[in-house]
Amino acid sequence: MNNTFFKQVETVLAPERLDAYRQDGVTPVTTLARYLLNMALCESLYSPLQMAEIALRNSLNQFLSARCQTPAWYDVLTGLPTWQQDQLAAARQKLADDGKPITPGRMVAELHFGFWTGFFNKSHAQTGLGHTLAGKAFPHAPTAERNMHKLGSRWKRIRDLRNRVFHHERIIHWTDLETQHGDILQVISWSSPELHELAVALDRFTSIRRQGLNPWLERLRHHWPDPAAPAAATAPAIAVVAAVFEAAKGVPTPFGHRWGGDFFSLATEHLLALQAGQTLALDVQNEYVTFLKCTEAAKLEQAIKANLRGLGYGG
Repeated sequence: MNNTFFKQVETVLAPERLDAYRQDGVTPVTTLARYLLNMALCESLYSPLQMAEIALRNSLNQFLSARCQTPAWYDVLTGLPTWQQDQLAAARQKLADDGKPITPGRMVAELHFGFWTGFFNKSHAQTGLGHTLAGKAFPHAPTAERNMHKLGSRWKRIRDLRNRVFHHERIIHWTDLETQHGDILQVISWSSPELHELAVALDRFTSIRRQGLNPWLERLRHHWPDPAAPAAATAPAIAVVAAVFEAAKGVPTPFGHRWGGDFFSLATEHLLALQAGQTLALDVQNEYVTFLKCTEAAKLEQAIKANLRGLGYGG
């Protein structure tokens, strides 16, 4: 890629940040492609991590409210270790400083992720609350998984990944990322099968992880080519293909790598519009608009008429 462009980007991002992606001495284009892939992976994990965090705190909040017989359980629950009491005090102070009423909904939202995962650590093994929450707060979990120690280990891994993702740190090198992604979706299902269904429908992690580095290398080389590199052959803008293919699954296309595509069926009215010299607007994946126009309308008209004659519709 263009070395001048890379140097300018490196200055803004800081060489120290990019050093983590070029420890093996790779080229600038590979370094930046790794950085972009890492960013895409973090982005794809954001929504399942967010859903897991919200599902956890809401499940625990509901159980604690029922146990204490008040939605303001944080005012009456005893036996909390000092660090959790401090977090409750900090949440109250933050709401007061912001001029907001201290309501159960605001308190729950203000408490950090670590406050909730901390219910499954050793301090709550002694109070018994951790074991009770493990057994009651995840109604759809298998019985064997409603174990405080198992949940503590699982939520610690999720919290560690969440902290790296939310702080823009490197995760591209984690060999168990697929397993961790699966664990996140699984704990969501233990709280709510419906939320799990939504998380799966929105999920893009698997696709991005499977496609790997090549799409980012191609984008960088295409948009910021090396002036000294030989010019690449220009791919056709329009191609006739034998069958529909799913570009997002890595199938080679006449245009190189592509993220995906839609299939459009042209009805008679569309062909007639092209024949009349009009332009068709195609909505691609609710994101891009592309336009289709026939530059040889007379030939299209002849082809349509020939096709109709072949089908027995006369001249």
